[in-house]
Amino acid sequence: MRKIIFNMPFLRTGRLALLPVLFVLASCTVSFTASDAKNSSELESFSATIKVMNWNLQTFFDGIFDGNEYSDYKSPKSGWSSDKYEERLERLCSVIREMDADVIVMEELEKEAQLQDIANRLSGTFDFSSLYKHGLFARDEGSSIGCGILSRLPIDSVSVHSLDVRTEGKAPSMRPVIQFSLSSKGKSLTIFVNHWKSKSSGEAESEIWRKRQEALLARLIKKAGHSGQAILTCGDFNKDILEFDIKEKNGEKSNLILHGKDDVKVYSPWICENGSLANPGSYWYKNQWERIDHFFAAGKIEVKDFYAENIGEWADEQGHPLRYQIWNGKGYSDHLPITCTVCF
Repeated sequence: MRKIIFNMPFLRTGRLALLPVLFVLASCTVSFTASDAKNSSELESFSATIKVMNWNLQTFFDGIFDGNEYSDYKSPKSGWSSDKYEERLERLCSVIREMDADVIVMEELEKEAQLQDIANRLSGTFDFSSLYKHGLFARDEGSSIGCGILSRLPIDSVSVHSLDVRTEGKAPSMRPVIQFSLSSKGKSLTIFVNHWKSKSSGEAESEIWRKRQEALLARLIKKAGHSGQAILTCGDFNKDILEFDIKEKNGEKSNLILHGKDDVKVYSPWICENGSLANPGSYWYKNQWERIDHFFAAGKIEVKDFYAENIGEWADEQGHPLRYQIWNGKGYSDHLPITCTVCF
């Protein structure tokens, strides 16, 4: 397991703050509304508000050839280069600037040094409150990609959870669940970052592993919920919202069940109050939208709004994501970024 946590102090050089790493659209906009709260004191307890962005970056490798890359990125013969990395890095930072989220969660990032690159590109400001001074990165040993987080708020604690299954033959490579907490205005929020097994090996063959990842997440949410935490889960689950167990709200906040040894009820903003699904989706595949990138909320938390961000330079005129292409160096990602604002 490879886990990196850092906080970034400033070195001033003119107007630009350089940050050396120290390692140690249409959508539904409401979820947990006033009518769901038990009383006015519960509403008043939501004193902290933050915005979170989640984005699968589509194999975001750097310009150094370490030999661990996917075949498309292994050498200059592939067309990949440090110049193309710099261009792609600037595009990513332009999207982050536009989203203006407090926490940035990214899947398919190669290594922790890229968080340094991103933070440096974003640091040309005198507004210290807008700087991403805290971050973490984790991936399994031998894996080509992992997940990275940048935060304007200090990261209080971190745990990384991996599946170790030895009862059904050799388990495929799977990304760990990253659990971290942060605080704002005296309130604490626990966030779980996921990147579940893809369907590339076959939908039926890979579903057993997504179910195991679902069971792990359910257990972790259940455990965190015992301490009364506000909980937000995000990531690329490689599982459409309609493949989960959707339930009727019946006056409850939750609208979906995550199954495992310990089932847990959560809220998905993909599901609108009338039971319809928010549009657009986050992934355009075979000429139709899929909703495989998710936010799930549980505990003492309110989701104020949610968007699959399809208006911007990272999307085409129809609002579909502009997939990155090595051969011409154009595009961003085959996923749209999704954002939500939560109160806790």
